[in-house]
Amino acid sequence: MSFFQELEERGETAILRALDTISTHIQWLLVAGGENVTKNRVNFISDKSGGGPYSVPAGSSLENSNSPAVKSLTFCLRAQFVHIQAALTPQSLSAFWTALSMRLYDILVTRLLQHYFISMVGAVKLSRDVEALRSVAMLAGTDHQHWDMLRELLTVYMTPPNALKTILVGPEGDANSGKGLFGQAGKVQSLVFMSRRIDYRVKVNNVLQKSNWVVDLLEDLGAPDPTDGNVNIALYSAQSLRNKRLKLN
Repeated sequence: MSFFQELEERGETAILRALDTISTHIQWLLVAGGENVTKNRVNFISDKSGGGPYSVPAGSSLENSNSPAVKSLTFCLRAQFVHIQAALTPQSLSAFWTALSMRLYDILVTRLLQHYFISMVGAVKLSRDVEALRSVAMLAGTDHQHWDMLRELLTVYMTPPNALKTILVGPEGDANSGKGLFGQAGKVQSLVFMSRRIDYRVKVNNVLQKSNWVVDLLEDLGAPDPTDGNVNIALYSAQSLRNKRLKLN
């Protein structure tokens, strides 16, 4: 029993180290690889500390289906999946790939909420990238609902300001109706994602301040701006979403 317990513990340690290693490479491809390439292609907006790969100006061409970083990342993950599938039992593969799916989601969302600004054109590119990442994340595993929620939240970047209220609270316009993104993802979560819109703040006399439509919308919703204080990124992790679902069930 001692022998098998030690063997199991060593196996778990090896798998966790593999997860950490792959997660580090995911971070590198998305950030160091993808953003540096994008920066050299003038997709960054200098007055917003770069803006990220999805701050694409209006009128830009979107010929490529995915960003170079996501293309490379999905290719690498699919290639590694074959080897991981051969090395693990079906049960272990399911658990490992579910954990990897959550790590991948967390890395992308953390970057999005802390560093990226998203334009309406860039939102199309981001949506394509999310679909590609979701597809590779679902090669195995049992819990990928975090990607479904992210797909819903991306609508706050594709919607004109005058139609955002309907997206957030539903057609009745009631912030407490439990409909819209407020009902699905939560009020604070929806507003934090919305705050990454590139038009959320504008420069006035070299000072960034909320756009008029943001002030009017928040007042209409009777909601404070959660980004006026510190945003706890841990609340937006895949594990946090899973815990919420478990509580509701």
